[in-house]
Formats: sequence, structure tokens, C-alpha cells
Amino acid sequence: MSLYLLTHRATAYFQASLSILFILGYFFVLTLFLFGVVKVPGEYHDMMITLLGILSGSVGSLMNFWFARQRVSDPNHNGGAAP
Repeated sequence: MSLYLLTHRATAYFQASLSILFILGYFFVLTLFLFGVVKVPGEYHDMMITLLGILSGSVGSLMNFWFARQRVSDPNHNGGAAP
């Protein structure tokens, strides 16, 4: 099966599945850090804070995607730019 043969419904299922997987994984990792299951060495503390900040920003991007007021249903839509 070629990727070009995916229907809009199949694409939506893949998008939803990946979004759910990301959100669940994010909260799982966040919970592990908050409850002290995962101990971060002192020299990696700043790096882990940065990583969690980036992941938190990605959660906002996902929410923006799913709760956007307008979606383009035409696959040939070019974002309003002149042809």
C-alpha cells in the first residue's frame, strides 16, 4: 500500500493515533519526573528542564491543531497564496 493511496479518513486516524500516543507519553514522562521515579543527575538538570519545555510547547501545538477553528478540506489548497 502506497502512502499516496491513503484516504482522508486513514490519514485522520494516523494523526489522531500519533497525537494520542504523544500526549500519553508526555504525561507519563512528566509523571515519572514529578514523583521522583526518574532521578536526573545534577549536571543534566538544565538539559532535562529544556527538554520538558520543548515537549510542553509541542503539546500546545497539538492542541492548536486539533482545536483550530478553520481547517482546509481541499488537499490542493495552497494557503491562500496566488497560484
